[in-house]
Amino acid sequence: MALRHAIPPATLAAQTRAADPAATAWVSANAGSGKTHVLTQRVIRLLLAGTPPSKILCLTFTKAAAANMSLRVFDTLSKWTVLDDAALEVEIRKTGAPFAQTDLAFARRLFARTVETPGGLKIQTIHAFCERLLHLFPFEANVASHFRVIEDVEQAELLALARDKALGLALDDEDSPLGHALHLISGQTSAADFDALLQAVLGKRDKLMRGIDAMGGDLARYEGALRRTLGIDTNRTGAELEDDIVNAGLPPGRWLDYAARLDRGTTNDKKMAERFRAAVQATGEARRKAYEQVFFNKEMDPRAKLTTAALDKSDPGLKDELTNELMRICALRETMKSVQCLERSAALARIAAQILHSYAALKNARALLDFDDLIETTRRLLRNAAPSWVLFKLDSGIDHILVDEAQDTSPGQWDILRALAEEFMAGEGQRKLTRTFFAVGDEKQSIYSFQGAQPRQFDEMRRLFETRARAASLDFASVPLQLSFRSAPGILACVDAVFADAGNRRGLVYGDDVNTEHLALKHDLPSVIEIWPLVGARDTVEERDWKLPVDLRDEHDPPAVLARRIAMMIASWLAPDSPERVCDENGLGRPIRAGDVMILVRRRNAFFEAVIRALKEKVVPVAGADRLQLLENIAVMDLIAAGRAAILPQDDLALACVLKSPLIGLNDDDL
Repeated sequence: MALRHAIPPATLAAQTRAADPAATAWVSANAGSGKTHVLTQRVIRLLLAGTPPSKILCLTFTKAAAANMSLRVFDTLSKWTVLDDAALEVEIRKTGAPFAQTDLAFARRLFARTVETPGGLKIQTIHAFCERLLHLFPFEANVASHFRVIEDVEQAELLALARDKALGLALDDEDSPLGHALHLISGQTSAADFDALLQAVLGKRDKLMRGIDAMGGDLARYEGALRRTLGIDTNRTGAELEDDIVNAGLPPGRWLDYAARLDRGTTNDKKMAERFRAAVQATGEARRKAYEQVFFNKEMDPRAKLTTAALDKSDPGLKDELTNELMRICALRETMKSVQCLERSAALARIAAQILHSYAALKNARALLDFDDLIETTRRLLRNAAPSWVLFKLDSGIDHILVDEAQDTSPGQWDILRALAEEFMAGEGQRKLTRTFFAVGDEKQSIYSFQGAQPRQFDEMRRLFETRARAASLDFASVPLQLSFRSAPGILACVDAVFADAGNRRGLVYGDDVNTEHLALKHDLPSVIEIWPLVGARDTVEERDWKLPVDLRDEHDPPAVLARRIAMMIASWLAPDSPERVCDENGLGRPIRAGDVMILVRRRNAFFEAVIRALKEKVVPVAGADRLQLLENIAVMDLIAAGRAAILPQDDLALACVLKSPLIGLNDDDL
């Protein structure tokens, strides 16, 4: 079937330029603009140009992306093996490669050449590449030669074990720095919050350990760096500063005198006097809080007036004395907050560092590496000057590097890529061939902070590689791909309108010269964007039947209301008499099918579950959840209840759950 929409010559030229095997290329590709196609075309053109398959390194973001790209390359090459000359010539010309009659036999052999090459075509994730590299050079990388990469479940188990060991050390010696750190943090959080806090810190363990390693592993120096960052110029502790609130200002022995002076004023002045007397009667921590209440309201905002105008006339000096005290306490509280932030951060870093030290010891004892280890160890291996022959061996084995989803590449991963490509742009060398670096990505689509990614580096690396390539008189191509093969023009126009605002655009891209305009291949397709009114919670809550389960979701909850609205809309589209149509492959209208509709959600929360439930109530075919929390599934919960009832017959609740489940099928009356 002929293409209904012809690809514009400008887009074809851009794709051909990006796939040119003789040029280092940086491709900024909008969503749906065919970046995987360009990647595949570049690999095929490299093979057509005579590059040995083993000399090509293609790094993708996920294993699924690597498998998809490999499938595309091998599918194309396998088809070429059976085409006649005329058809094969057409296919080769589609890649943009220069054509010659002698290329045909070579093109037919590419599939066998690629499959049979030792090592084959390397299309893999960067973590898989690092794993392979460390297995090749374990001595130089200082890792066990028989190491393996840790799985997620095993990693969680080791982290939990390391956590228990670290906390055990703290509890065994409460007077140690680690013991004091645990006492400080645990006193500020609940058990659940403490676990969540540790998980959050351990999730940023690479950044934390880089900061501590930069201080030579000295936590005291790390705390000093935190102190400088927070602008703290005092060595006093938070507890000492808290004491200063009471002891370094108006003498407590004179508080009753101030109360007596305030008693001469109006009702509001007398209230201030009572606060002074309450502070006199309090002791310890309560005294400090009571004294602060003299000058601050319940929200800890400074009181607008400390004295009334009438009292100012009879005792003009009192207002200035109280105001000066208020200003002193405000400044002291700000310093105290900074010091407390420092102390808590340093304590948390100390606990996390001990956990990570135990975690590293557990991994070393088992010869395990996690994903962060793969990147950091490879980075150190390539950065150190001693194993220069490692780079020499790699340099002789890689001539072309291709990076997919480059906007999500972390700084550590960029260091690895830069080391691998260092010799590509060093100028003329002993080997007379063109070596290239290719990156494709889109900072607008970055998964911010995922694996430590910094989207701004996509543009920074482009500028760096362009500067180095031009300095070496090499061909460099910066190619934007703006044409969307996927979306209708109305959708793209709406997106462009949103980000036409300077404030919105500032959060979208980093470079001022980045073109964010989207173009549509299917320029004649109709499209509609509906913005529905927000569904909010009701002001009043109706009383519910007390016999209903406490966790039963109210039908008036916003997620349930919106879910029903969506389900009703989709059900109306699927009705036999619905006038709604969708454009098919031939450009003709046909009735909408359930498979034509996709519902995108930001996260799998109550709304996600409500939508599936509402669609099923409307008898709309729905694929359901693409992820399943096994222990939260009702069927699994029924089986667990059956196991509990069997192990402990006295557990009447578990037995009742089993009897009411589909395993038995009793109802409330039967029970």
